[in-house]
Amino acid sequence: MLSVSASPLTRQESPKLFNSSIDKFKFHNLVDQRIKLNVKLKTLDDIDLAVNNLTQLIQSSAWSTSIKCHPSTHLPKIPEYTRSIIVEKLRARTVSTYVISDPDKAELFKTHLSDIFQPHLDIFFHTNNNKVNDHLNSSLCSSAGPVNHFTPNDIKFVINQCSLKKSPGYDLITAEVARCLPKRATVHLSHIFNSILRLSHFPSLWKFSTIILVPKLNKPPDSISSFHPISLLSFFAKILEKLILKRILPSISANFIIPNSQFGFCSAHSTIQQVHRVVDAISYSLEKKLYCTSVFLDVSQAFDRVWHDGLLFKLKKFLHPTYFLVIKPYLSDRNFQVRVCNCFSSIAPISAGVPQGGILSPVLYNIYASDQPTTPNTMVADYADDKAILSIHSDPVVAIQNLQSHLTLIEDWYTKWRIKINQFKSIHTTFTFRLAPCDEVLIYDTQIPSALSTKYLGLTLDKRLTWAHHIKAKRVKLNLRLRLLKSLIFYNKYTHINTKLLIYKSLLKPIWTFGLQL
Repeated sequence: MLSVSASPLTRQESPKLFNSSIDKFKFHNLVDQRIKLNVKLKTLDDIDLAVNNLTQLIQSSAWSTSIKCHPSTHLPKIPEYTRSIIVEKLRARTVSTYVISDPDKAELFKTHLSDIFQPHLDIFFHTNNNKVNDHLNSSLCSSAGPVNHFTPNDIKFVINQCSLKKSPGYDLITAEVARCLPKRATVHLSHIFNSILRLSHFPSLWKFSTIILVPKLNKPPDSISSFHPISLLSFFAKILEKLILKRILPSISANFIIPNSQFGFCSAHSTIQQVHRVVDAISYSLEKKLYCTSVFLDVSQAFDRVWHDGLLFKLKKFLHPTYFLVIKPYLSDRNFQVRVCNCFSSIAPISAGVPQGGILSPVLYNIYASDQPTTPNTMVADYADDKAILSIHSDPVVAIQNLQSHLTLIEDWYTKWRIKINQFKSIHTTFTFRLAPCDEVLIYDTQIPSALSTKYLGLTLDKRLTWAHHIKAKRVKLNLRLRLLKSLIFYNKYTHINTKLLIYKSLLKPIWTFGLQL
């Protein structure tokens, strides 16, 4: 038996502006005393300087009114025998190609993500690119009137609506910090916001994001693609995005920009409602003894590779010039760095995609994908970048022809707007009681793989809509999770019944209740 007389080394916690010892009343008064309202905001540099000064003022006021807890510098000594084992282990690792240290991991993820945040270089439609450039270089509509300014009350209302549980960006400012700011700070923030509208400039500091990586479920941890990148943005930038979004939503609705088939990021729409549309169409075809041949398309890195010029081309057609001129710099010249534990990578640019974690990003993507072609002989179901196309007919040949015609139109649209389809992850499924099979369908001259069942928005749909595959998958997932929680729920007499009930409702019940309506 080996006994080690040492404690594990704990990682240093991320810095925070507010801790348990913060004097919020003193912080409020200190900011109120230090802030200056007679700040010049006439140039782009003035805006950047004002944002930087405001951030530093809030940070210094918070740190000067809290008791900082410094970690002990005396770390426990590790015995010589244990140190020798660690040295041997490190020598063995140098032979492999694995990245071990946190700084190296951060740099590796940064390189990987910087390759993703680029428009698809292998998709290029010269004629459409020229059309887009000509439209962007044309003059803006001069008949549009001025927009209303943002008031301090508008900003305060949005701040009070923000969740207190969101992680901060690089500036460490959270909703809790913002709620403690004095009225003078809110007035100063309104001056900055209105100068952004007036000068059509988005501050550089607010376009910087820190990315952390969250491991995907049931994925190998040694693969760089097994992690979800989560962007942490500046809090005040998201406040401005919320205010702009509130102003442009009426224009989007009035011009019917978002199609009725799109349920993603739309108010009063949910995944279950979209799946219900698909299931209802399949049920109708089965009841009438028809063929319902369907394709479920997989879009490769849809949000991260949005072509900026193409998005601006579509925004310019209907958006008020003031908001268009603010969104244009909002998309351009963005940068990011990756954080692994407390280590940071170098800074890299973002050349494509809607800003991850941004308030405007879901709506911007819906606008970018809003003009996808449709046909009268097929049904479309969109949820963000998840797309299903259904073709129903009594003749399997006609059903396939209608579906293939739609896919041909989709090919041209995706090529024009530089979106890539992953043909091998897309699924072709035919729902029918009949025995005669349907032919295969192609996209970009590649056959889409066929399957007897497919997973769409969390529900597994089989050929005859018996739900057998779905129920089996849910039972396996429930049994696996139940085995993990059994010691907490069944064999622990010290856990209160209310705690056990909370564990069941939060970790077990959602598995079998999701989609139960169908």
